This record gives sequence, C-alpha cells and structure tokens, in this order.
Amino acid sequence: MKNALKYLARWLYIFAVALSVGFLTVHFARLTPWYKDHLYQQLLSGDADTRLTAATKLALVGAERQLLEGLKAENPDVHSMAQRGLEHLWFSAAGGKVYRMMEEACQAADREDFKKALLILDQVTSKHPKFAEGWNRRGAVLWQTGEFQKSISDCQRALELNPNHYGALQGLGICHLQLGDVDEACRSLRHALKIAPHEESTRRSLQKCEAFLRKHSSGSRAGRGSVLL
Repeated sequence: MKNALKYLARWLYIFAVALSVGFLTVHFARLTPWYKDHLYQQLLSGDADTRLTAATKLALVGAERQLLEGLKAENPDVHSMAQRGLEHLWFSAAGGKVYRMMEEACQAADREDFKKALLILDQVTSKHPKFAEGWNRRGAVLWQTGEFQKSISDCQRALELNPNHYGALQGLGICHLQLGDVDEACRSLRHALKIAPHEESTRRSLQKCEAFLRKHSSGSRAGRGSVLL
C-alpha cells in the first residue's frame, strides 16, 4: 500500500509538471511570430466568424505588424476586421482601468461634453505619458473644440510614440487644413493613406485638398480650409 501511494504521488507529480510545461508551451507559442502569422492567414482566408476571431486574437497577442498588413488587404471584410483589431490593441494598451477611462471620455465627447472628456484625457496623458492613444484622443477632442495648435501638439506626441497611428495623421491633416496650411494637410493625409489605404474619409479629404491646391497655385497658406472638410 505504501509503495502504491508513492507510485501514485510520483505519477501525479509528473502529470502536474507535464501539464504546467504544456500550458507554458502553449502560452509562449501564442506569442511567437509563427502563431501571429497563422492568425493572419486566418484573417485573410477565413469566413466572417473566423476573421473576427483571428482579429481579436491578433489584438490580444499584440500582433500590430500583422494587423497593419491587414489594413492594406483588398478585401473590405479583411481590412475592416484588421482596423477593429488594431484600434482595440491601441485603445487597451495601458490596461483595463485606462480602457474604461478612455471609454468614458469618448462617450462624453459623443455627447459634446468636451469639458468632461478633456478632464479625463488630461488625467490619462498625465499618468500614462507613453500611451499613444491617450494623446490621440485628446488631440481629437481639441480639434473638435477649435484648439488646432494644441491638437497638432498632441497628434505629434501620439506619432512619436506610435508612428503608425493613422488616426493621429488624420487629425494633423484636419488641423493643418483648418489653419490654412493645405500643403501640410496633404502630406499628413497622404501618410495616413499609406498606412490605411482604404480609409475613404481620408481619401476624400485628400482629393479635396489636392483639387484646392491645383486651383490655387499659391499653394500653402492659401486661406482657411474648412470648406474642404
């Protein structure tokens, strides 16, 4: 009986070790480039449910490179899912508490309660200065309130932290346009389209800016550009 118990204890120990090793193997495998590329292939070729699952998992494992590639896919379902995954990845990068604060700020901005939105985003950027999405969202609220120079500063800060942030580039385009610098607006919008080439609102804004420049040969500082938005 004593030997049987020793044998059982040894077997349980081996089983527990094997289970732990298996769990760690699976966990770390999910962080490998192979696994991220595997999910990316599912995003490209799967059905709607598979693509949604793949985009979600890509966001959870921090697969920014794959999601950025997905933005360039010709299939609208693919680049739409990639955009959702990428924005979730950026939005949640500072953790759950900040995620909830960001949601509250966005809801306040949607209600046009910009004072409350800015109050929350001031806290986010102060406590988490390396969180690019915090600066981007504050920049968006600032241009909505007409604070274009301040918005430019926030958008540039977001881009220093995340050069692939096409939303911050779109914000720069809007601000430069409102300040009359159509040349600079075009540059920002073109850069945004290199990252997210299927963003139709950005493409339309760029087309209007370029048409304005063709019409007014003097180019930059040709006057306020709100008519182009």
